[in-house]
Amino acid sequence: MPLLLLPVRISAQATAARSRNAGLTTFVMYSRVNPDYDIAGNGITIGGAYTYFLKFLSPSVEVRYKNAHGRAVNESTFGGGVRIEHPISYFHPYADFMVSKGSITFAQKNYIGSNGTGSNGAVAYSVGGGVDYDFADQWAVRVDYQHESWNLNQNPPVTLTPHALSIGILYRIRLHRGQY
Repeated sequence: MPLLLLPVRISAQATAARSRNAGLTTFVMYSRVNPDYDIAGNGITIGGAYTYFLKFLSPSVEVRYKNAHGRAVNESTFGGGVRIEHPISYFHPYADFMVSKGSITFAQKNYIGSNGTGSNGAVAYSVGGGVDYDFADQWAVRVDYQHESWNLNQNPPVTLTPHALSIGILYRIRLHRGQY
């Protein structure tokens, strides 16, 4: 029986048996918030995100809750927004934009923005970024910075611009196994 020699493409590398194209992330962080009225206050930020992994940029939809207490003001926000990350080995730098419902409670009712009641609510916009560092398969450390803009419900309008630096831990849940 004669042997037929035909050109055949041979690949030396196998395709990944398991890869992911989407995932859920949950996180909890200690937050140091610097409001306009006070020295920094301590707080907590918790949240989660749905990320779609692409080759160069990975978009996410994220929700988060922040609660921080200081001597002059207490701030609380709940909202969400979009996030873009660019993975580089174990590092995942990102930028984000969030829109939140915020409430602020003042220690003194005569502070500008307190409406004479000691509290106020607002839509808070924040822009920020940070980096996640993978230290285990599904675990990472997160360092996050957010610069906020609060347009308080008051006449004349009052805008506050607190910022927050947070550090914490996150857990990734893999979804949609397959090749991308």
